[in-house]
Amino acid sequence: MSQPILLDGHEYGRIHVIHNGDPGAGFSALMTYALNGVRRARLHNWLPVVEFTAEDTPYFYDREHGDNVWEYYFEPVAGVSSAILAEWLATRRVTAVQVHRYSDAQVVDWHVNDPERITTFWGPEQVGDRRAWMERKRCLGREFVQCYLRPKQAILEKVERLAAELIGSRYVFGVHMRGTDFSYARPTTLEEYFRAIDERIAALDTEDWGIFLATDQTQFVTAFGDRYPGRVATCDVLRSSNDVAPFKDGSVSPYKKGEDVLIDILLLSRCRYLFKSVSAVGEYAMWFNPSLECTDFALTSEFESDRALFWKGAYLTLDVDQKGRFRVQLLTWLRIFLQIVKHIWSRITKGRSMP
Repeated sequence: MSQPILLDGHEYGRIHVIHNGDPGAGFSALMTYALNGVRRARLHNWLPVVEFTAEDTPYFYDREHGDNVWEYYFEPVAGVSSAILAEWLATRRVTAVQVHRYSDAQVVDWHVNDPERITTFWGPEQVGDRRAWMERKRCLGREFVQCYLRPKQAILEKVERLAAELIGSRYVFGVHMRGTDFSYARPTTLEEYFRAIDERIAALDTEDWGIFLATDQTQFVTAFGDRYPGRVATCDVLRSSNDVAPFKDGSVSPYKKGEDVLIDILLLSRCRYLFKSVSAVGEYAMWFNPSLECTDFALTSEFESDRALFWKGAYLTLDVDQKGRFRVQLLTWLRIFLQIVKHIWSRITKGRSMP
């Protein structure tokens, strides 16, 4: 007979192992998957344990840092690591029937479709008052981040050093601009950023200001440096000069790809004011710092339901390298073709591997 699951004076009905249902997810999406798993566990009085493995989180799995990708960057959400859970199972403190996991399809479904989910942007659902909707989600996200997202001490120490170097005591605007393969909503243009930033600069009562820029696109660093010479600071992180997201680059440390994003988020949260688009990095900065104000370009963006445009990505949509309309269209259709071939090939190889 199974023993009660007791921890810190609280009795839980089951243990819920939270996994990543989307192997292609970027780092911010992984955090959201984890928090939604915690939310689901709380609804049922289950003890949450986040366990992201090499199989379900391949872009960030780094053997040198252990088997659980989540624990590379964060403390266990409820104090129980995957190693502790394994020990409990080995010593029969808990039995397998007390451990619950959702299927991949269930995880992705309530990540995308559950109206009560934690999320950084609306999906295909109709949203009337966008500002009110976003504020409700922001309150929910802040609650869960404050309770459950505790970055590792080594990462926090890096953030302290970088904050002193890149932000200091100046009035620093945080800017997050997403490029590369971003595709689930209309990307925000450089001109929109520059116009909004210039308005805030004109209203400042100090000349001691700067910009901390977090971006995945190399060309945006150049553009901001040209626009605001001597004012722009960035972290030394992996970026892309094309439409491939940096976290998909297999030539660099998988661990560093995740750490880069988390450090950018935490540094953005230290800024005085934030300019953010739809992408989740800027929204997480708001969740880590509840007092941070922002210009939110997401409020004027639309969810992209057209699959052809969905595959296009921000790099091509914004024509970052100014290749011209015809060449962008050609590259777009080439990318779509390659995505279709990749999808067909994965189905063929999956079929061959089935018994």
